[in-house]
Amino acid sequence: QYVADSYKQCMSMIGADVESGSEPGKPWDPLGFSKLWDRNFDWSRQPRYPHVQWLREAEIKHGRCAMLAFVGILVQPLVRIPGYPDEPDWTLALTACYDNPKGIAGVGIAQISAFAMIVEGKFFPTGAWQGQIDREPGDLGFDPLKLSKSPGFDMQAMQLKELKNGRLAMMAFLANVYGHYNPGAVPGISALPRESMSTSAPAFCGETRMPAKSVAEAGASKTAARYTTQKILPALSWIRSGVKASDLAPCQLKAVTLVGNDVLIGKTEAGKLFCVGNLCPHIGTPMSEGADVIGDVIVCPLHGSSFKTTTGELIDWCVSPPIIGPLTGLVVEKKNLLIFECREGGFLGGGDIEVLVDTNAKKAYEADYWKGLLDAQGKDDGTYY
Repeated sequence: QYVADSYKQCMSMIGADVESGSEPGKPWDPLGFSKLWDRNFDWSRQPRYPHVQWLREAEIKHGRCAMLAFVGILVQPLVRIPGYPDEPDWTLALTACYDNPKGIAGVGIAQISAFAMIVEGKFFPTGAWQGQIDREPGDLGFDPLKLSKSPGFDMQAMQLKELKNGRLAMMAFLANVYGHYNPGAVPGISALPRESMSTSAPAFCGETRMPAKSVAEAGASKTAARYTTQKILPALSWIRSGVKASDLAPCQLKAVTLVGNDVLIGKTEAGKLFCVGNLCPHIGTPMSEGADVIGDVIVCPLHGSSFKTTTGELIDWCVSPPIIGPLTGLVVEKKNLLIFECREGGFLGGGDIEVLVDTNAKKAYEADYWKGLLDAQGKDDGTYY
């Protein structure tokens, strides 16, 4: 027989009143989820909405999964397990495992799936929806180290710690997901170590603070602080373009400059998104000034050089106008068109198109210029004799 006691049980549950400074025994439930069962039961006598036992079971399970997931996100860029994808980005590593479930990756997926099915089958919370579970919500009896039997063990204190850490992990996991698909939107997320991101990427709200040592060096030599002649290494990072895929029709092109990189975003005739360098490798003609897209091929507007939008592969080199075009092509080495990876931003897509660019490209291009200029004035490290 069902009893309308959902809210009453909620008041006696561990951790229901600790997150918002509520009065003891008064749960924090601004939307009244714990009262849904009682209200519906009083009206129709049918268990349409869940009892608080089901809600607590769901909260604990999601918290445990989120704690494991968050640890995995932090460990993935630092630890390599032989046989698993050698990919620092946790989303790409997960995708690679599911796209190619062979070897140890497939065994790992099978083990996790089998373990989850066994646990869910054996400890399924039968009756929790109606408030008649035969155990305490979240208690699976899993204690291989017998910690609960040790002297002085406080079960309620440990339950509260698990709840609070699980809640924090759920928010942290969602922040990582949102921060991944919206770079710079979540404070601190871009500071995680990744090979595909700039080592000088913004660590907090898009702001990069100069270390105290650098500030002191800058005071001693303004020239050395502003310019460098050292070898500049690539630093790849996803940058939002301010253009949405829905804004582009098939064969339409849009030129943008992202951190010193001139890129051309467009769609093929089939509507597939692509991004290429805006300057033709022949003599630097802007492709945005009249280039044609035919199928998945882009054609330079000046001399008719054509390239694959998917790989940048050269198809024809300087074919127009007749005689003049081929002659101009003889004096320049044939090259492929620069290709950039791109994707739709947003948690479920539909956001700004993001492009993977080298944020150090402009600095690397200028390094040789500053070396020549500074050599003429003094030392090539920016200082003077």
